[in-house]
Amino acid sequence: MRKKEKYTEATCQLDFPFLSPSILSQSFLMDFDRNEKIVDQMLELRYLFIILEGKARIIQQEPNGKSIILQFLEVGDLIGELTLVKAEEAPKDVIAIGAVRCLAIPLNVVETTLMKRVEFPTFIAQYIGKKLLLRMEHFSHAQTFELKYRLASLLLEVAVNDQYTENNTQIADYLGVSYRHLTYTFKFLRENGYIERNKMGYLIHPAKLRRLIKAGNEA
Repeated sequence: MRKKEKYTEATCQLDFPFLSPSILSQSFLMDFDRNEKIVDQMLELRYLFIILEGKARIIQQEPNGKSIILQFLEVGDLIGELTLVKAEEAPKDVIAIGAVRCLAIPLNVVETTLMKRVEFPTFIAQYIGKKLLLRMEHFSHAQTFELKYRLASLLLEVAVNDQYTENNTQIADYLGVSYRHLTYTFKFLRENGYIERNKMGYLIHPAKLRRLIKAGNEA
């Protein structure tokens, strides 16, 4: 990771009402490489991050050493908001999927300035609420949709430049299925031309996957 220059208006098109010129002048742009930790659960959190480019995964390290994916993040998502509002004592590991660029707002700036403005705590509350609803929807889909449709959606969500490189043991846990069932479903997608196996994992065909998902929604 390398700390970039101070934020300038031309570097980001995302619209957050709390990002005033004063806040931006105290913030940084940070770039992370594939599989690099954006946040390390063993280190004190120093920034509230906003993802400007790329995707990431939130990982929970279990006492038995197992790593579990809790959530995937994309452009516009925050990193560190639960630690900010004291909902958790320590952050989870957040790892870049491909190259990631973040806006990093120092926590002391957030706590001394943003938290005192009405619009920011309201924004954080709404953001956390929406993420909770998405998590509930994830578990609901696990009970109502066939795995081939859920896997197709996940491939579109986490692939970078149409390339899927995730750990399938973790993905099986995330989707709530056996590794064997997941492997069988990957085989189905591959044999029917939705994905292609390569050295890094799978090359996906987004248009075909979207048609499969649409068929599942209409079934």
